[in-house]
Formats: sequence, structure tokens, C-alpha cells
Amino acid sequence: MSMHLPERQVCMAPSPGQGADMAPSAKFAVIVAEESHASAWSGLEQVQPEYDILYASSSVLSLGTVGGRWIAPAACGIFVPAGVAHTLELSSAGCVTCALIPRSDSENADGTCRVIGISDLVRELLDAAAKLPLDGPEKGRDRLVLDLLPLEIARAASLPIGLPMPADPHLARKCTDFASMPHSDMSIDRWAADLSMSRRRFTSFFRRETGVAFKAWVRQACFAIAMVRLAKGDSLGLVAASCGYSSPAGLCTLIKRLSGAASVRRALRTAR
Repeated sequence: MSMHLPERQVCMAPSPGQGADMAPSAKFAVIVAEESHASAWSGLEQVQPEYDILYASSSVLSLGTVGGRWIAPAACGIFVPAGVAHTLELSSAGCVTCALIPRSDSENADGTCRVIGISDLVRELLDAAAKLPLDGPEKGRDRLVLDLLPLEIARAASLPIGLPMPADPHLARKCTDFASMPHSDMSIDRWAADLSMSRRRFTSFFRRETGVAFKAWVRQACFAIAMVRLAKGDSLGLVAASCGYSSPAGLCTLIKRLSGAASVRRALRTAR
């Protein structure tokens, strides 16, 4: 299952010197759609020709690609570059909003996904855009909404809560196992020994493969699994212990540091 994205058609105004009868019909620049789900949901792999902004107002989104995993709490969204194959999961009941925005060579040139903050203005623009009629040309307020949305999204702050995965198969296997179930085996020396490397060589190798330092990656892995489990209603104390924290306060500090105080409040509301 994948999100159904209707095509919005508009009649473009003729360019200077062009006759009105030559004005082409084309897809409008921005397409926004919403889907509501009564329970946790998982979609099939999909690829979009435009930039894709994904946002869930009351649940946690998980997006996976061959290069990593990105977790977006309810106050955040996920930016997906054009042409990147991805799968999407919703941790609990909620509404998913998808905005397709035309390619821009100047934005996100490295082609990587990222988690972004969704401001109150962007949230209202997404909500308004999803309610626009699909037939006929946009004008007035409708056109302004669709013009402003990509400009505001381009200003959104990126959050350090992605989970890039290495290409090396041996390291990828250890990272995948840890990301599936964080445990107390978080020492650099242990991971280095498992890969028959010195500590110095391992830390350099890990950063080269993932783009982040080992300890930062471990924190992001703990954050990812914690947000998904808390959204499903798992106990805060149990989740904190499974991520290696001696108390729930430590996990709450991590969540606040990576995604803000609002995410902590939402996590506490959904956890048992």
C-alpha cells in the first residue's frame, strides 16, 4: 500500500508573444494529499519524481531507504529527495500528509533524506493545501498557499535524528542488529574487536561509512527505537532500560536534545 496522490491540473497562462490557444495544460507545481489510518500502517516501497515532504500530526513516522532510516516525531517531518526509493511506516493511528514539490538543483544537492522541524505556519499551510479543490486553476488565496509552502519548507531546520547505515556488509549487520534492539553493548572497543580493528581505525572507518561519529550514531539509534516503541504505548521505564538508561529521565533528556521538548511531552502522553 502506498499513498494515493491525485494529480492537480491547471491551465498555464500563455507566455509573452504566445497565443492563448497555445497555452499548455500541465501539472501544478505542488501536490498535497492526506490519508487517515485507524491503526499502525506500513506502505510498499515507492519512488517519487518530485521532492517529498511527509508529516504525521499525531504519530511517529519511520522512513527507510537503502542508505538508512529516519524517524519523525509528531512535531517533525521527513524530507525525501526526488528519485529516492523508500518505505514508510506509521507507528499508531493517525493522519499522514504528503507534499510533492518540484525538483530544485540548489536544494539538498547531496540527495539524502533528513528530518525537519514543522513550524506552526508550515503545518497550517499543509492542512490548507490538502483541502484545496483538485479541479480548475488555483488563484487568490489558494495560489498563495501553494506558492508559500515550498518557500517555508526550504527554511525548515534539519534535526540530527537520522540513522545512516553503512555500505560495508559486516558493519551494516552490526548496525542493523543494534538498531533493531539497542542493548548495553555500546562500547567502541567491543565493536572494534568484533570487526578485528584497532579503536582508532574503527572510529575512522565508522565515520567514513556513516558520516557520523559512533557515539552520535548510537544515540540516534536509541532515539529511533524509543520513539517508535513509545508511540505504540510501551512503558517509558522499560524503553529507557532497553536503551541502556538507568532511569527514564536519561531517555527524556536524549529525546529533548534531539527533537525538542514537544516530543518529550507527546512521548509521555502515549507511553504507559
